[in-house]
Amino acid sequence: MKKMLAFFILLSVGYVWAQNQDEAQVRKLVPAFTDAWARSDAEGLAWLFTPDGDLVIPTGQVMSGRDAVGAFYASVFAAGYRGSKGTGEVERMRFIRPDVVVGDGTWSITGAHDKQGKATPEERGVFTFVAVKRDDHWHISALREQTSAIALKSN
Repeated sequence: MKKMLAFFILLSVGYVWAQNQDEAQVRKLVPAFTDAWARSDAEGLAWLFTPDGDLVIPTGQVMSGRDAVGAFYASVFAAGYRGSKGTGEVERMRFIRPDVVVGDGTWSITGAHDKQGKATPEERGVFTFVAVKRDDHWHISALREQTSAIALKSN
């Protein structure tokens, strides 16, 4: 009985440690995203997504697949976002399975310009994401962005 209890304790500790490691890796998606944004690297942003991943922006436009996501970001940078600063923060996340996480966070963009080169106001909002682990790497499977002046609040 003691051996069985010890086994279950070790198994539980191992699971918690693995989940903590995975949570840290998922959280690194945001700095990877903002670093690629800072470089205006549309391809780098696209590679954060799964090959079949999708993005829904605040206008409701949907980009499905890594190529479409990359093309969208390339067009955004060409339209006045090159050189802007994007920030983001994961506020909370929950493991649905050991290889699937859903989470919420906040984002902002400053330093963008309109077609005439005039500075645009700060944009900010919230996002929801689904990340999946494939081949020991976490990728965004779905990202939903919304504009908002309201920060997320935990209950």
